[in-house]
Amino acid sequence: MEIAQKMEKMSPDEKKQVMMKNRSICICAKCPSYTTCMKVKEELLFCSTGKSTCTVEKKACICPSCPVTGMMGLSHAYYCIKGSEKEQRGM
Repeated sequence: MEIAQKMEKMSPDEKKQVMMKNRSICICAKCPSYTTCMKVKEELLFCSTGKSTCTVEKKACICPSCPVTGMMGLSHAYYCIKGSEKEQRGM
């Protein structure tokens, strides 16, 4: 989780830039569990932002195949339901 640890030391502007880049390569919207509600609310990047505010039916999870997962060294899944990587690690 080296990149995530580096982010802890970044300025708010630097963090925002990383989040915007990650959002641009995020594949949440292609997930079978992604809902119309999430689309309307423009929710993405659950691995960083945490659980969806929408009701989510657990259908399938593509988190492990997301470029953000590999780039950030993430190891969990179903972030839209279970919470961010940090939350799932109990941090």
